[in-house]
Amino acid sequence: MDISRRDFLKAYAAIAGALTLKASGLMRMQKALAASGEATGVPVIWLQGQSCTGCSVSLLNTIHYMTIDNLLVNELELLYHPTVMAAAGDLAVGAAKGAAAGYVLVIEGAIPVGAQGHYCHVWEDENGDPVTMETAFDAFWRNASCVLAVGTCASYGGIPSGKPNPTTALSVNGALNYFGVCQKDYPVVINVPGCPSHPDWIVGTVASLLAGTVPELDGDGRPIEFFGSEVHHNCPNRGQGDKAKVLGEPGCLAGLGCNGQQTHADCPVRQWNAGAVGGYGVNWCIGGGNPCQGCTEPGFPDAMSPFYALK
Repeated sequence: MDISRRDFLKAYAAIAGALTLKASGLMRMQKALAASGEATGVPVIWLQGQSCTGCSVSLLNTIHYMTIDNLLVNELELLYHPTVMAAAGDLAVGAAKGAAAGYVLVIEGAIPVGAQGHYCHVWEDENGDPVTMETAFDAFWRNASCVLAVGTCASYGGIPSGKPNPTTALSVNGALNYFGVCQKDYPVVINVPGCPSHPDWIVGTVASLLAGTVPELDGDGRPIEFFGSEVHHNCPNRGQGDKAKVLGEPGCLAGLGCNGQQTHADCPVRQWNAGAVGGYGVNWCIGGGNPCQGCTEPGFPDAMSPFYALK
């Protein structure tokens, strides 16, 4: 099923209305639709640091707004992605290095700076020496129009930065601070957390960028459209009487380690594994009887641990 940029933005606007998003988000879509002609693909360079590649796998399952082939063929100009690009070796690295300024830089995974960054290599230079994620990020953020930190590892450090953090793993903002970047030179950083990040959160954020606008962000740098409410606020277990005493029992899971009261995401409404364009998912963590682990929060995983505990 082929979807044009215009149809993509129309679908995004309709979905935004269905979710009662703020008028500013709808206005952005309307302005984009009013623009004459069809825009060329947004150039994207996607670097993977310390991660499990789970966010890339999650993105490959996108279908709510459009399928991954439509996204990559019709909407984006993916210059470099180590997992999904067809090119390899010098040809692939050359595509990234040859990018003109103004691309969107996507970072997946944490950025380790311990041992001069040698805990994580992204490719080899012309002499065969390894190039670290630290070096690559420091080179590519400078010419980016904005930086998209996809997943909690890139957004806040995530699991790689958990105690004792032997590799000194940092988030995107943490790495920029480590480099001593001045505020006036600081790029626009959008955090799209989650372990993994939901494909709709990633694609929906891309939709805002296609419309030429940075989405409204909360205090932790997340798009309010997706992270503006607590999981507990819309949880179906809320107000169902007694709290569950063991996993598998009906009722609120707050007494079993659920972090839904301090976690911001639209998981209860959006859910996961949508089956068709425009559809929502079929289940989510709490729907499967599992307490919310707070994976979209800056403190994950340490501040949310233990995940299963009587409180």
